[in-house]
Amino acid sequence: MEFGKLPCVDQVNWSLPADNTTSIRFLNHFLPRSDIEIVLGSPAWGHKEWVGKVYPSKTKSADFLHYYSRQFSCIELNTSHYRIPSAEQTFRWLTQVPDKFEFCPKVYQTISHTTQGLTDKNLLKEWFQFLQNLKTNRGASFLQFPPHFDYSFKANLFNFIQQWPQEFDLALEFRHASWFKNGEVLPALTEFLQKKGLGLVITDVAGRRDVVHSSISAKYVVVRFIGNDLHPSDYVRADQWSERFKSWNDSGLKKVYLFMHEPDDIRVPEMTTYFTKSLNSKFKTNLQFSMLALDETQPTLL
Repeated sequence: MEFGKLPCVDQVNWSLPADNTTSIRFLNHFLPRSDIEIVLGSPAWGHKEWVGKVYPSKTKSADFLHYYSRQFSCIELNTSHYRIPSAEQTFRWLTQVPDKFEFCPKVYQTISHTTQGLTDKNLLKEWFQFLQNLKTNRGASFLQFPPHFDYSFKANLFNFIQQWPQEFDLALEFRHASWFKNGEVLPALTEFLQKKGLGLVITDVAGRRDVVHSSISAKYVVVRFIGNDLHPSDYVRADQWSERFKSWNDSGLKKVYLFMHEPDDIRVPEMTTYFTKSLNSKFKTNLQFSMLALDETQPTLL
């Protein structure tokens, strides 16, 4: 089973944890409030099921990224988790996307999933060169630790963080329960990341409500929204997050990366359309996202 997925979500408590004072105090350093930047994306652009719905009819696969990047504003780049893209591949991507489109690379698994990789200077140098190659289309990277990466690896984690260049935004996703307590990432770790200006990933998934935390350690946050095939709770959760983003923006948060997931990601467009309307409603403005050309029918809440 995929991380945190449940066969039935009818009994899940979807409440978001309360804000913690450490994070709100930290955000207050970025006041006065300014308009928040919210960039939305999915984990992939290569969905043939989106032809005729997101991409124009008869779009060839070679053109998917071109059309994706004109409707979404970022991509959760999973390709980079399995191999570090070459300079040639990266250049081809950049020629297909607008100036403001952001690639948010998932850190290469040999770095994130091996203790040696976290301190392999040659491997890290190769990764940092890839980030340089993304140029102005580089968004925040995110490092997803494996479920077995627990608190006993804290020395490896801190050594890795010390090597991360300040010029590259990074958010960390923890999956082992030992990094969390009472709806928060451990306060000492959060404060350490705040000093480094590195962010945290919040993964909203049914079967692991402990990883749905309220800790913020940078002026941006990464939220991975794991939907359940447009189950009624997906819409309730979208509204909750829209309200929370509004509250965090009032406290000083500057940017949200929102990655939308649905089973096989086929129905991500429908969920993203609803989420956009919810955000526009909560912020009382017409946020100008590069969003989807779908029909405007509101989803039916069962």
